[in-house]
Amino acid sequence: MLRTGQAIPFQAVPDVATRLQAALEERYRLEEEIGRGGAATVYLAEDLKHGRKVAIKVLRPEPTGYEPQRFLREIRIAARLSHPRILPLHDSGECDGLLWFVMPYAGCETLRDRLAREGRLPVDEALRLTRAVAAALAYAHRLEVIHRDIKPENILLQSGEPVIADFGIATALSAAGGDPYVTDCGLAVGTPAYMSPEQASAESGVDGRADQYSLACVLYEMLAGAPPFAGGGARATMARHAIETPAPIRTHRPNVPLAVERALDRALAKAPGDRFADLDAFVAALDAPAVDQGEPAGLRAVAVIPFVNASADPDNEYFSDGITEELITALTQVEGLEVASRTSVFALKGERSDVRALGARLGVSTVLEGSVRRAGNRLRITARLTSVRDGRTLWSERYDRELADVFAIQDEIARTIVDTLRATLLHDLGDPVPVRYTANFKAYHLYLKGRHAWNRRTQDSIAEGIRFFEAAIAEDPDYALAYTGLADSYALQLDYRGAPVREGLERARTEAQRALLLDDSLAEAHTSLAWVIFVYDWDWPLAARHFRRALELNPRYPVARQWHAWFQIAMGRTQLALSEARQAIALDPASVSIRRTMGWLLYYARQPELALDQLRRALTMDPGAEETHRLLGLAHLQRGQLDEAAAAFREAIAISGSPALAEAGLGAVAVAQGRPEEARRLLAELERRRREHYVTPVALAILAAALGDTDAAFGWLERAYQERRGWLAYLNVEPTLDGLRDDPRFRRLLDRMRLT
Repeated sequence: MLRTGQAIPFQAVPDVATRLQAALEERYRLEEEIGRGGAATVYLAEDLKHGRKVAIKVLRPEPTGYEPQRFLREIRIAARLSHPRILPLHDSGECDGLLWFVMPYAGCETLRDRLAREGRLPVDEALRLTRAVAAALAYAHRLEVIHRDIKPENILLQSGEPVIADFGIATALSAAGGDPYVTDCGLAVGTPAYMSPEQASAESGVDGRADQYSLACVLYEMLAGAPPFAGGGARATMARHAIETPAPIRTHRPNVPLAVERALDRALAKAPGDRFADLDAFVAALDAPAVDQGEPAGLRAVAVIPFVNASADPDNEYFSDGITEELITALTQVEGLEVASRTSVFALKGERSDVRALGARLGVSTVLEGSVRRAGNRLRITARLTSVRDGRTLWSERYDRELADVFAIQDEIARTIVDTLRATLLHDLGDPVPVRYTANFKAYHLYLKGRHAWNRRTQDSIAEGIRFFEAAIAEDPDYALAYTGLADSYALQLDYRGAPVREGLERARTEAQRALLLDDSLAEAHTSLAWVIFVYDWDWPLAARHFRRALELNPRYPVARQWHAWFQIAMGRTQLALSEARQAIALDPASVSIRRTMGWLLYYARQPELALDQLRRALTMDPGAEETHRLLGLAHLQRGQLDEAAAAFREAIAISGSPALAEAGLGAVAVAQGRPEEARRLLAELERRRREHYVTPVALAILAAALGDTDAAFGWLERAYQERRGWLAYLNVEPTLDGLRDDPRFRRLLDRMRLT
């Protein structure tokens, strides 16, 4: 386990910890215990030589059959591995009766965390992860290194990409005489739910086909929600691996391609000789074209490919995307039908591949595609439902209607798809149930335009969004969703124009409460209110309740995930925050704001390299976003890349209507470069401007802290507190304030914020 969970106080485990710290005091400083298993304990530590966080795993003292030299030899073999999907080993040793080894501190969620949260994964996502893990394992096998303990806990997800941890550790632990996972079954090494039969029987000569079996168990669990065999204790589970045949995966998940089922069956064979020769062959079999044998692959699954905007005006794309999402939502309500996720289908937006190829990639049997053309008040929608098996058109239609008929068209398309599938493939489908928040098309149209503008997150676009939402409410005063848009706009407008917060956030609260009065079951309304309570009221328990309620009502609402991530990072729950942000990206991969949020969270988590990767992606999506350039500056500053930081801050200043925060960042760079007088001139200029018009005290606090003027910094922090600037919610994680943390006044401020 190489991630932060429920940290165990360092003093609570003095036996091993004290001995380990004494042995390693010149090289590492232990900070806290972050994990414990049957044979080992994991500590978060500081690598004193390189100034980085690491995870140190130490074995139980004096395991049975203790062979330290063999242990160290096995660790050295595993340390040869150098692959982007394998977590490297930094160091190892034996001292004072302790065997230990050092790995990078990954600080990210595991596949186990994701499965615990989601139950099972989309077919295409499960296959993507399996391919990546298989590639890393195949590389290791070519170097004659076997993992022997592949399981969801040992697959880390760094920004959604899998990285294998504990490579070769199972072999090394058995070499040391330990029995890390199975305490009642002889010398078996591995984890029962994922252990090959030859491992369970402690056979000698275990090879890469054991890892193949374990990876197949993991893929099975990603698809079915549970491994092939589980329950009944370690001995019983291992016996089932040896004698029972798992249920075919499509009995759990009908839309899994037949080729995947066949590949899993072979990889889970009892005898190694009956499995694939290697992992490359296993992956090739997973991707083999489906062969008609019984029920077609993905029989119960349909994908709605993003409808093409065929209008002369490219700005109408928001409208075609809106129709796509409405159809996905409507079909998702149909009992007995599986619908490819928004994430999966929008990742294919703009591709012009053959429908059969797209359908095969998505693991579905039918694909709905179409186009939308607007001309004045006239609307033309074309739609076609195609069989992935043979490319045959099951149904097609063209609708030439008035713009106001769009709701009826969407409902008719959804009904026709279900009727067609009932007549040709499936007889037991339920009926689509339209979800409508307004019957007024003009109000709906204005709301879509408002959200489209709001999501660009600039000062001008948010002001534009407010106008659209107010116009939508004028058309339909009972349109609850429009009130949530208005609430979100007033809340965020403050961040983009550097204005006093009280008036805007009070207005945001009012609009969110109006939305809840109209519809208490609206996830968007609970999210809007939760944000105001979080950044303005600083009522953490109440904010948590509204975020929780929003996610209960609609776990697929990306803004709820995004804002809940901000809340979690402020509460110091880094891994939960990153997990929520990953889900938000998966739900809305085209959102610049959500991608930038991930950058912020990684910056707060002191992972600037990963933050920069996310921010560069955000910048590619929107090169003119001032906040992205400013955050790039902060991340470069955190890495010590001062010239790059200065350039990013200057770019932010050049395009910002409220440049104070970027100017503060530029001043911090000047201090770091040994030019404090330049920073003092910037501070004096900000103070002068504040006398003439509003300048956020946050900028002045950051710049004073960089200069080491703690009295001035705390004075500006007090101003920020009196003005209730939401930035103070992040006091515990804000890197620019690290120089103030040892001052008693900082602790008192945390107490007042109820953040201790």
